[in-house]
Amino acid sequence: MSYSNASPGARDRAKGIAGVVAIHALIGAGVVTGLSITGVIEEEDKGIAAIFTPRPQDPPPPPPPTDAADPMVDPPVSPPPSAPRPPIDLVVKNPIDVVPATPSLPQPTVRIPMPNPGPTVRVAPPAPAVTPMPTATFTPTSPSPSNGPAGWITNSDYSASDIRRGNEGTARYRLVIGSDGRVDACEIVSGTGHASLDRDTCRLIERRARFDAARDASGERVVGTYTGSVTWRIPE
Repeated sequence: MSYSNASPGARDRAKGIAGVVAIHALIGAGVVTGLSITGVIEEEDKGIAAIFTPRPQDPPPPPPPTDAADPMVDPPVSPPPSAPRPPIDLVVKNPIDVVPATPSLPQPTVRIPMPNPGPTVRVAPPAPAVTPMPTATFTPTSPSPSNGPAGWITNSDYSASDIRRGNEGTARYRLVIGSDGRVDACEIVSGTGHASLDRDTCRLIERRARFDAARDASGERVVGTYTGSVTWRIPE
């Protein structure tokens, strides 16, 4: 029994040694050929399998720069200097004599006197026409009685009631005379103290009094005023 167990162990060790040698050989070959191992190595009873992927090649190196001072490059050859040319003699036919110009003399400045225009005369515009005011050809006058104040009120105008009561007194009045000479209004300025006598005074004057109307400065008839008084006294 011991011999049969030792024989299989020796075969397994021989397989392992052969597999290791084969792996190292493949790795060495991959390094030499520039391959990189990217696969999976499986160990089976029948042998060892390996998968390899080629490694990309590096780009070629750039060419070395060209140096102008490279001793291997021949320097540029300059052309030989040209031989000097002989001078050329120019022959001038019929030379022209140049006469210098005579400088011109300055001309005197002539000043023409300008005529004196004289002082400027400004004409004033004509003054606007003024309409003259009419001169007074008539002296203004106030109204004046044309039939006399004495006939406006008489003793016969005394009323029986005023005589019986003994009413007496003086009435002062103010009249407004129109341009036609008639009394337009009557106002008692100072009464007699009896309303009946004051009322009869204005009533009788407005009915009987006539006037020459007042006149203005041009002689036209205008409205005016007139003042007077009447004394009422009972006859004996």
